[in-house]
Amino acid sequence: MASWHRSWKADIGLRIPGLILCGLAYLALTCLIAMQVAPRTAGALAYALATVGFFCASTGTALAMLGKHLFDEV
Repeated sequence: MASWHRSWKADIGLRIPGLILCGLAYLALTCLIAMQVAPRTAGALAYALATVGFFCASTGTALAMLGKHLFDEV
């Protein structure tokens, strides 16, 4: 049986969510920058936006750049 992640459909299916996650990271970090919060007075919302932005940017970049090659053996 062929691996599901070797098809072109899986490749596109992995890259599209990666681009969506990159867009979500852009929105989260744009909102964080627009808040104009001083570093010593950052609240839970600022930390949550930074966390969401970092996670979505990291995961989205990996998915968008690698696609089906994400599962290649090293």
